Order: sequence, then structure tokens, then C-alpha cells
Amino acid sequence: MRILVLLAACSALTMRAQYQGPESVEYDPVGDRYFVSTTTGASIKVRDQAGAVTNFVNVSPAPYGLEIMGDTLFACSGGSVKGYLLSNASLVFNHNCGGTFLNGITTDGHYIYTTDYSTGKIFKVDAANNSHTTLVASTGGSPNGIVWDEVGQRLVVVFWGSNAPIKAYDRNTGAVTPLTTTTLTNIDGITIDCAGNFLVASWSPDAITRFEPTFTSAGVDAGITGLNNPADIDFDFVNERICIPNSGSNSVIVPEAQCQLGIYSAEEIKALRAIPNPTDGLIRFEPAFTRAEPYLLLDSRGLLVGGGTLNARAQLDVRTLARGSYLLDFTRARRQVRFVKE
Repeated sequence: MRILVLLAACSALTMRAQYQGPESVEYDPVGDRYFVSTTTGASIKVRDQAGAVTNFVNVSPAPYGLEIMGDTLFACSGGSVKGYLLSNASLVFNHNCGGTFLNGITTDGHYIYTTDYSTGKIFKVDAANNSHTTLVASTGGSPNGIVWDEVGQRLVVVFWGSNAPIKAYDRNTGAVTPLTTTTLTNIDGITIDCAGNFLVASWSPDAITRFEPTFTSAGVDAGITGLNNPADIDFDFVNERICIPNSGSNSVIVPEAQCQLGIYSAEEIKALRAIPNPTDGLIRFEPAFTRAEPYLLLDSRGLLVGGGTLNARAQLDVRTLARGSYLLDFTRARRQVRFVKE
């Protein structure tokens, strides 16, 4: 069983008193920065890697979930989804879904999916055509965080309440697949880490809990300290760390690298790292393969865009790929690695 050791040495990267009601963190791999929505402050902040926090844009109603698609940062705002250019914060998208309290948001690279906490719905938004449909009319609960799982080709949603469930939904039909019923109360956010595991943020206990993709075993506490009502989390695949807004203490913590240390069973290969990441040319992998390995290449929408066999210790040329995030799935080695093409 794979066990990732998560480090909690995050004091140097903890920023307090600069956020009013931090709700959601979204990592921008191109700008190497973090966007933070604040509900009391009714704004989106931006934090650089040096720790400086500045105002990106004011949003009314106050912003909740954040998600980057292309050159735009999308935010849940009341019953609407709004989009702001990453370059200058210009409002370029404003679509009313007819919702009550849009909270979680994710994308498969083409559509945006958002949860309505109050009505229990999930909306599917077509930003290119300024339209939406109701993907799920009733989730049977209060859906909160949502993430697109490009490997499993599913939307994974966490819920508010005691013994909070985690469910998967088909992005085309809205068909539901129950994944697990947890012992956690009030799950706020969900993200996917560098090993393909799911991380969820709960308020009781204040914890980040890790689940394997099959959800067949109980979740494991990730061992992160300094939590106070952790909200809508994200994972920074470039610097390999989780981004956590603490809504209860007006802080954002980014624990130091969480993928570089690993303990695996003897038959498994250590988690791969793509170097450099982001890149605009060649990438190599650590640890290096000892034999040729077949791979599949998927884009941010989970669509298959390439594949082949990578010779041992060889580098992969990604210069012809469009800018964006990608997943390499080494099928025989049962290892996956994400990278960003600049």
C-alpha cells in the first residue's frame, strides 16, 4: 500500500492577517502563483512564491470556488460563474446559472462544472457559448468541493454534513456512483495529489485525509498540522505541495514539498517526477527507468493525445504540444506523472 509522507513544515509559507475569510486556493502553473478567494473581503488575492500578497480583483457577490481554464480564472459568485483574465483581471465572462449558492468548481478543459450548495445541483457551463445545463438536478445532499478526475474520467464531489459521502458523477449524463461514506463531518474541498490519490479537507476533525483512487479502503490522515476549518484546497503539481485556505484562522498554508519523500512496497516504483516542470522542451524523469516503458499521454480534459514507449533513461520531447497541463500514464509501471507545457 502506497504511503506518502506529508511534511508540515509550513511556518515560512503561512500567510496570516492578509486574507479575510479565505475560501479557495487555485495554483497558476504558468505564473507560478496562488489565487485565493476571500469571502469576507469579497476579493481574489494573489500570492507569489516570495510570499507577497496583493489584490487581484474585487468580486461581488463574494467569490468562493476558483478554477483556471486557459487564460481565464473562473470564480463562483452567488448564482453565477465569472471569469477574469489572468493577465490583467479583466472581467471577460459572467454567466448566471440560476443557482443559489455556487461553491465548488472544476473543469475538464472544455466545460466548467460547479456545485450549488443550497439546491444540491451540479451545473455544466459552456463558457465558449455562454450557456449552461443542469447536469445533476438533485445530489441528495449539500455538494461542496468538486474535482475532475481525468484518469478515472469522472467528476468527484464531496459533501457537507456528518458521515459525509463522496460521490462520482458522469460528466455527460450526470449518472452517480457512490464512492464511500466517510466518518468525517463537513468536507469542504477536494483535490488530487501527485500520486493520483484524492485529498479532502474536513472541518471535523480539522484534517486533510487521503483516499486511494478506488476508495476501497478507509482514508488516511495526511498528518498536516496548523489547520482551522480548511476549505477549498488545490494541489500545486509544479512545486509538489498542497495549498490550503484556513477559513477559521484567516490564513493560507502551503506545506513544503510533499511528493519528494515516499515509502512504497517493494514491488512498486517510487513516484515519478518530471524535470524540469513546467517545461517547453525536453523532460526527464526521476527516478530513471531501468527498462523501456510504454506510456499514454492525456491532456487536461482527460483526452488521449499521444503515446508510445520511452526508452530507459531517455528524455521526452514535448515541444510540439500546446500550452497546458498533461498527464503521462506509464501503464506497465503503474506510475503517473503530471507536467505543465509552457
